[in-house]
Amino acid sequence: MFYLVILGTAGSGKSTLTSTLYEWLLDHELTAATVNLDPGVEELPYTPDIDVREFIDIHDIMSKFRLGPNGALIASVDFLASYINEINILINEIGSDYVIIDTPGQMEIFAFRDVGPYIISNIARGRTCIIYLTDSFFARSPSQFASIMLLTASTQFRFNKPQINVLSKSDLLSKSDVERTLMWVDEPETLSNAIEEEVRGINRELSLALANLISHLATVSHLIPVSSIKNEGLDELYAGIQRVLYAGEDYFTE
Repeated sequence: MFYLVILGTAGSGKSTLTSTLYEWLLDHELTAATVNLDPGVEELPYTPDIDVREFIDIHDIMSKFRLGPNGALIASVDFLASYINEINILINEIGSDYVIIDTPGQMEIFAFRDVGPYIISNIARGRTCIIYLTDSFFARSPSQFASIMLLTASTQFRFNKPQINVLSKSDLLSKSDVERTLMWVDEPETLSNAIEEEVRGINRELSLALANLISHLATVSHLIPVSSIKNEGLDELYAGIQRVLYAGEDYFTE
């Protein structure tokens, strides 16, 4: 059993990719299960096999503890840690090839508090691959892209697991914009040059420092453009998953 953990900022397309990747795996005669770890989500584009909302009602928590939405979400994620055993039992009962874990969008609540990495490390006990989504919106500006890449690297540091970096919603960018973004990662000096042309003053110096730091971080060495809407990039994403889980060897091919 292999675990694919979908991470990214709010609105980056985590739930949509969870749904699309799930269907892609089934279409390729692989078995998969979906796990929703977001207790605050109202609607999902897929029907989770395991849903934390069956254990935790965020509205009850808001009422019981007199919390606002953000405070209730923090409390809900904390309470989620007490249901890890139940979630693991359900995952083992399904026994699928892949388990796709959809996480809350609020990175500051899930990824950068101890409870998020704790939950993932205790649920994803087999071979695990983090799939981190960078919203294509942040690829429109080199300085924004530099800052979001630092968040990408910070996420891998927090979870300490192999990570694949995805440029999500790539259909919202032109082909040339996608190529430019990939070049920013593959050839970091092009990102520095773009920043020098875009910004001035202290923001320029800070952005250049970020770009220089990113060029030395192996975690941001590749970026896979994916469109869940157009089903583009999924073959390359799956190949990346194979490289992480099987060191390039496809376990399901005899």
